[in-house]
Amino acid sequence: MKIETIKTEIKALLQKKPTFTTLIFILGACVFVIYLILGYLRFTDNGFVVQVSTPMAPRVSGLVTVVHVKNGQAVKMGDPLVSLDPTNLQLAYEGAKSQYQKALLAIKSSEKKVDLTGHKLKAAIADLNILRNQFKSKKDPSVKDGIPGIELFDLKNKVDAQANAVESIKDQLEIDKLDAESAKENAESLKAVMQTAKLSLDYTIVRAPSDGHVENIFLGIGSHVSPSAAMFTLINDGQTYVQANFEETELAGVKEGNKVTVYPRTYMGKKTFEGTVVSIPLGVARQTNQLFSGVPIVQTENKWLLLPQRLPVIVQITNPDKNYPLINGMSTYVRLQH
Repeated sequence: MKIETIKTEIKALLQKKPTFTTLIFILGACVFVIYLILGYLRFTDNGFVVQVSTPMAPRVSGLVTVVHVKNGQAVKMGDPLVSLDPTNLQLAYEGAKSQYQKALLAIKSSEKKVDLTGHKLKAAIADLNILRNQFKSKKDPSVKDGIPGIELFDLKNKVDAQANAVESIKDQLEIDKLDAESAKENAESLKAVMQTAKLSLDYTIVRAPSDGHVENIFLGIGSHVSPSAAMFTLINDGQTYVQANFEETELAGVKEGNKVTVYPRTYMGKKTFEGTVVSIPLGVARQTNQLFSGVPIVQTENKWLLLPQRLPVIVQITNPDKNYPLINGMSTYVRLQH
């Protein structure tokens, strides 16, 4: 009889509608359990895929003449992406090349001049030796009395004059050598100008610096581009990363090398990825500085509920899958493994 009474009472309780207080209690218990589970799992829904990207800006200014690629196109290192009008830079290169060729001719001319002056110096020295031998022989005591004094005096003057001529030619030879060195230095300077002009001309074809694919390319023919502004973005092939923004309360003990499971929202229920923590947060910007004064400003916080700060953890994907590509900016869930 008692058992039947208990069954009846339980059945009556189950049929009774729950009160509002009971519902609140049940909801709070569920939230608490979920909080405990998420705290244990170290889980975040604030993650996204990050790939190494290169803003593609030209090395020189110019007008676009050809766009060789389109959005999403895969490219290899060195492939042409965009061509610019080369007319002005072609003329600059031809002018610099002409100046360099002229400088090379100036070097040859200077070297010939050095050779010519050297030959003149040798001839002048030979003439000086002849005059000195003549003067020495006519000044010899055995024949001195038979040589008029005026002839000896004249010969002595010729020796002195030729000696001065030799010294003058030596000075001229040094000047010619310095001119030749200056011509070589000038040629090297003009060679650098020519090479710079050639590089600028080559830069009118913008080439891929690495393998990857292009994104955000909306570039019209005739557009003026410059090195100060990117034309589009090259997403580099290679390592794929995920930036997972965890609450600071979940990061105690986290270090580089920790294993991570990544759940891309696009492939939810179909594919997960494994990863490794490669960078832990060193801090995030939270304060701003007052303009001109530099005095820090502490932002006003919620006075009722101060939420934990999220800090970024960089994860490298270790098992990429071509059948499930991870696209830059794709949202993910991330779980730190214990």
